[in-house]
Amino acid sequence: MQKVIDYIIQFLIRDEHKAHHVGYCSDKTQWSKYKVVIVPSNFFNDSIYGTQQSMPSLPLQEIEGIPFLYGTPLIEKIDNTIICHADIIASTYFLISRYEEYLNPNSNRDPHGRYIGKQSVPAQAGFIHRPIVEEYGELLRNLLQQAGVPLLPIPQQINHIYLTHDIDSITNYRRIRGLIGGILRRENITTILKSLFNIHNDPAYTFPWILNQDNQLPQATQIYFVKAARQASGLDRPAYNLVGKNFTHLKKEILTSSPKAIFGLHASYKSGNIPDIISDERKLLQYAIENQQITTSRHHYLRSLHPSDMEALIDARITDDYTMGYADIAGFRLGTCRAVRFINPATRKLTSLTLHPLTIMDCTLSEPHYMNLTYKEALSYSQILINETKQHNGDLCLLWHNTRFNNNDYHSQLYSQIIKSLCL
Repeated sequence: MQKVIDYIIQFLIRDEHKAHHVGYCSDKTQWSKYKVVIVPSNFFNDSIYGTQQSMPSLPLQEIEGIPFLYGTPLIEKIDNTIICHADIIASTYFLISRYEEYLNPNSNRDPHGRYIGKQSVPAQAGFIHRPIVEEYGELLRNLLQQAGVPLLPIPQQINHIYLTHDIDSITNYRRIRGLIGGILRRENITTILKSLFNIHNDPAYTFPWILNQDNQLPQATQIYFVKAARQASGLDRPAYNLVGKNFTHLKKEILTSSPKAIFGLHASYKSGNIPDIISDERKLLQYAIENQQITTSRHHYLRSLHPSDMEALIDARITDDYTMGYADIAGFRLGTCRAVRFINPATRKLTSLTLHPLTIMDCTLSEPHYMNLTYKEALSYSQILINETKQHNGDLCLLWHNTRFNNNDYHSQLYSQIIKSLCL
């Protein structure tokens, strides 16, 4: 457990060489060893941890305008040591480990089994739009500086941009099932026939437009998440052939336009229930992508159901996952806008898997059963999240599906406007 505590302290202050100045202990005889001490609450006590007693009580208390989950809102100085009684270590752990979901494995779930963001502690406490863990870090850094520990300033700019796209379907009509479906629905026969003759005429094949948009930000990382279920059924449909001409054409077009683009695994809907199949899916995708190692992933439908299931990603040789956003509300699911190591709340151990928080997903903003925002509302809320990310030198991770750009909604305009604002 000490390894986890040490990691959280280093993560908060962003300087591993100064972490030894911070103590996390209730033994007053040890306080003089540190410049700043955070007094532990009872959260990690064996009789409390893993029980409903460990859940924070709402409304939350605040310290210097920052809501925290455990401890008391008191900062005092004893001799040369600053003592913080707000337990920002346990509060950080709660958020980055998905402890709330671990404690409630079968409740607060939507029809897909996903944890409902609007009912989560960050949303109910009113800070889903704030990367509150970064505010804990800012508080701790300020206390260290007050205690005479010099720290380099954190630049107020976006550290890195991830432009990510889930390829749920490459085309609408260049598959037998899609072709028949289009005909039965009496869709435009001219569009269907044109799609058969040229993939660029298919409404779902919006990738040239996406590449044109994304290439305006050469400093950004482009990631395309590819489905690789061995047998697609239910919500894993439509399937596409990873060695077929459609995907082969797409792969070539992406790498020609953006040679540094990354392909990642779009772990199947089914894998949400059976995480062990992720390893097999990664191997199938690795076979199709010969010149890259497949080490990144995102779950289809964001369907990472329980924190411990992420161990299957590690077993599958995945090093970086981009699933961590709520489907029904955009914001900071893990309380942070920076990449963070996965802590398994069931074992209380730090793992090798890095989680990249998802900032904004297209359908979250617009779907009636999610946020149901108008264009102006979606742009305004997106800008709030982008500004928060910038203020804390975080990573901005966007998810827009290629099929969102052929719908009669505002997503083409919204995505283009966001890209334009990031170019400034």
